[in-house]
Amino acid sequence: MSSQILFEMYRGDDYTLRVEITDSNDVPVDITGWSFSSSMKLSVFMEDSEAPVSVDVPAASGIEAEAGVVYVTYPSNQTKDLIPTKQVIDIQRVFNGKVVTILSGAVSVLGDVTRRTP
Repeated sequence: MSSQILFEMYRGDDYTLRVEITDSNDVPVDITGWSFSSSMKLSVFMEDSEAPVSVDVPAASGIEAEAGVVYVTYPSNQTKDLIPTKQVIDIQRVFNGKVVTILSGAVSVLGDVTRRTP
């Protein structure tokens, strides 16, 4: 089964994904207190310890959390060595000790031209 491309990004860039969480009626869910985890890797069969990109988002709070919005940032220091190809990704929420996958798919990683970093 092929994963839907959720977004594309350049290798080595900082990339922030804005995620809106809604219920089955498309009403925003208050995500206050929820924390999130995300991994990006070549295959779902790779261990998380092998994932080149692995981020944790602390507990959400504020007006945007009340409106169901979370920002997941994939930092350049983790994306700089990605292979320019399709990578799989998911985002899981953790709340009250329970883990639920809220988003799953693929990312098209594009090769960058400039490889200098400050």
